Amino acid sequence: MNFKRKYSKITVLMAVLHGVVIGVAAVAIVGFILIGTGDKGKEKQAAVSKEVPASGPPAQTGETLQLFAKQHGVFSTAESATAFIAERPALAKLDVIKVQDQYYVWSAVGLTDQEIDANAALETFRKPFTVDVGACTSSGAGKLKEILMETDSQKIKDLAASSSTNPSGGIGAEFAKNIAAVTAFTDDLQVIRLKLLSHYSHTDGCAKISF
Repeated sequence: MNFKRKYSKITVLMAVLHGVVIGVAAVAIVGFILIGTGDKGKEKQAAVSKEVPASGPPAQTGETLQLFAKQHGVFSTAESATAFIAERPALAKLDVIKVQDQYYVWSAVGLTDQEIDANAALETFRKPFTVDVGACTSSGAGKLKEILMETDSQKIKDLAASSSTNPSGGIGAEFAKNIAAVTAFTDDLQVIRLKLLSHYSHTDGCAKISF
C-alpha cells in the first residue's frame, strides 16, 4: 500500500512537470511566431516605402496629365472671379479656370508641386489637378499635351513658327496662332501652360480639368 501511494505521488509530480514543460514550450513557440511576423511586417513596410517615391514628377499616362496650379481664390460666378483679378492689377498673369460650376483664379501651372511657390500667409495655395487633352486632337491642338509638358519655352516658340513654313507639321494654324500669342506675352512656362489651359478648357472646351 505504501508503494502504491509513493508511485501515485511520483506520477502526479511527473504529470505536473510535463505540463510545465509543455506550457513553456508553447509560450516560446508563440513568441517566435510573433517575432517572425513582426519582422516580416517591418520588411514589407520598408519595401513599400522604397517603392513609393516621396517626391518628384508624377507619372503621365495616355492623354491625361497630373499638374499643379497656384491658386488665389475660387468663386461661384465668372463676374466675381474677374472682379477679383481687376482689383489686383499687379498680378497681370492671373487667369480664370472654370471647372464644373466653380471659377478658379490661378497664376501659374507647374509639372510638380515643388515648382509652385504657394504661401498660405499670402492666401495662395497649391492645387493639384488632372487634365485630359485627348479631345483636343479634333480641335487642331493635338500637340497640347506635348507643349504642356515642355520645359523649354523656345521650343514652344519654334513649334509655332514652324507651322508657317510647314502647314502639315501637325499643330494646325489656329493652334499655332494661339501659341504665338501666348509666347509673345510671356516666356514663363508656368504662365504659358495656364493661358493655354484657360483657352482650351473654357473657350474651346476640349481640355477636361478635374480634381
